[in-house]
Amino acid sequence: MNVTWKRRLSTIALGALMMGTVPTFGHQTASADGAQQLQIKDIAGKNTYLMSDGSMWSMVDGNRTIYTKGSVEEISGNVYEGLGITRDGRLVEWDIGMKPHVVEGKSGIKQVSGPYRLQADGTVWDGDSSKLKNLSGIALIGYGEKDFAALTQSGELLFKDPYKTDQYKKVGTVNNAASVKSMAVHDDRVALLYTGGEVVVYQMSNFDDNGRVIPVTIATDAVHISYVSAEPTDVLIVTRKDGTVWQTGEYSNRWKLTTQVQGLSNVVKTAVDTYKDDLAEGIYAQRADGTWVISKDGEVQPLEVPAVKAVSMSVSDKKPYVGDTVQVDIQETYTNGAKLKVPLKEAQLEMDKPYLLKVQPDGKLKAAGVGETKLTVTSGSVSSSVTVTVSLRDPLKYAKQVKGTVYLPAKTVFKALGGTAEVSGGNWNAALGDAKLSFKAGSQAAQFNGSNLTLKASPIIDKGETYIPASLLADTLGAKVTWDAKWRQAEVAIGQGKMTIVSQDTAGLIKKAMQGSLAKFIGKTYWVNDFDGWERFSKVTVTDVLPTDTGSFVVVFKSAAGKTLKSYAMNTSEVTQLFADSTYFLKYDPYTKYKWSSSVWSQIKAGNVTLGMTKEQVLLSWGNPAAKDIQSVNGTKIETWGWSNYDVVSFIDGKVSLIIM
Repeated sequence: MNVTWKRRLSTIALGALMMGTVPTFGHQTASADGAQQLQIKDIAGKNTYLMSDGSMWSMVDGNRTIYTKGSVEEISGNVYEGLGITRDGRLVEWDIGMKPHVVEGKSGIKQVSGPYRLQADGTVWDGDSSKLKNLSGIALIGYGEKDFAALTQSGELLFKDPYKTDQYKKVGTVNNAASVKSMAVHDDRVALLYTGGEVVVYQMSNFDDNGRVIPVTIATDAVHISYVSAEPTDVLIVTRKDGTVWQTGEYSNRWKLTTQVQGLSNVVKTAVDTYKDDLAEGIYAQRADGTWVISKDGEVQPLEVPAVKAVSMSVSDKKPYVGDTVQVDIQETYTNGAKLKVPLKEAQLEMDKPYLLKVQPDGKLKAAGVGETKLTVTSGSVSSSVTVTVSLRDPLKYAKQVKGTVYLPAKTVFKALGGTAEVSGGNWNAALGDAKLSFKAGSQAAQFNGSNLTLKASPIIDKGETYIPASLLADTLGAKVTWDAKWRQAEVAIGQGKMTIVSQDTAGLIKKAMQGSLAKFIGKTYWVNDFDGWERFSKVTVTDVLPTDTGSFVVVFKSAAGKTLKSYAMNTSEVTQLFADSTYFLKYDPYTKYKWSSSVWSQIKAGNVTLGMTKEQVLLSWGNPAAKDIQSVNGTKIETWGWSNYDVVSFIDGKVSLIIM
């Protein structure tokens, strides 16, 4: 690949990253157990491997390593782009910012090489797009360093003309095309490997006096060939039947295997990073036992199958309530530097109390019962654990204390713990995961996990409800149960997981405590002056002061007609101010106190002020003024009231004499 094209690829990759358009690899992970048994089948470049199970390791933009499950049989390409074939002949593609994926509608593929694919019908296509013209009956294709060659089923060796579109030069004829095992193409040369081990090279610049390309045999015992760019002469790498690896030489020795790659033995095939212009990345070599090594700068190092070296797990909420969902994030870190997210459904996850957290179809966990459970995810030989503690958000009804013994409702308590409790023939059978408990009302005899157990008190029945002694949870589950005498409720803790079971007295006690001094308003009668659009001067009686979940209060009234009215939520000081300020409520019946005419009352209820009204009438109509002023004019006292909306009223001798609105 030339330098210009490489720079273009790098620019595209950088632009994609800056624009945030590079797709992330999600929900595809390597099996930790399977990774130990897998082998690398082929290599396209750094961290770009085809695995023996058909999965692939590849890189996004040549930077981030990802893993894709699949059934790929063959690949051709480099770290940035390439094609592959699935076991059932479908086309696979990867490119900058795009993970390996099956291309829909492209099947019946026989071979891929570089950006080209050979169909079973003998046609050749440019990737997943256009069909190459003037080519048919093709048996084998090859691509390298921008050059393309094809071998027809009839034995014609064709080389793409670099100067003429859709034209191909015939560079030779093969007597038996079926005997050609593989083809390597690079720059202006084509190398054919025959099934018998013969390697024949055709170079466009090596021709006789008649212009015919001269085929040169450079080996007779080869099992694999591959080309790589090098300076000053490109190199053909030949793997011989004896497992050694050789390279062709420079200039006049380009037809000879002059250099043996030291340290490589028992090799069956090689691979090089075709994205590079030389052997700077070394030579990958597969040995007869399926393992791979890399030869670089005279040193040979084993190439390990990527394996998990660390796994981490986190949860969105370590202390959820029953009914909440919990997101579990699992990440595997591999020896090749890859960091892969593992979907919960694909992870090897264990819970010591699986009845507390249930796996949902969306891959999350739903808290199903009160208690603690340890989650452990394992990948290969490494694992990670998180403890999740589940509590109950809302209290259960009803606990009771009888002669010093705390009793809890059996069915609802076992359900809250993530279990079940059913009665049959008077016998109760409860289950929490694998734990089994049997008991009967009126009897201290019970069974827990097949063993006899004597309860400290017998279960009882009250109003059709079966109650168990709280000590049963302590004896079987290790629960800690306490009775809160102040609020008359039971507190149950299993580890850090907690739930509350209130008694029938609890709500009243809590309400009374929250009301505090506000309880003094209950039962008092008032007359509406101006509050929340209610009928003015109607009689109402406070029937309750209800605390809310937010710590505020709603005042409940009953009208003279028996209708229930509720205020908006207020804090404690606002409730007190509500009844202290006559602007809102009056402590007296204004109709009884003031014997005014019906026309005056109509004006006041409508919020009007008219000439001749008294101060009391103005106060009831408009409320308290923002400011008052008294002036004496020619011996006459004039009192003026002003409101914040700039309305002004003046009184002479206690009667309205001027209105400014």
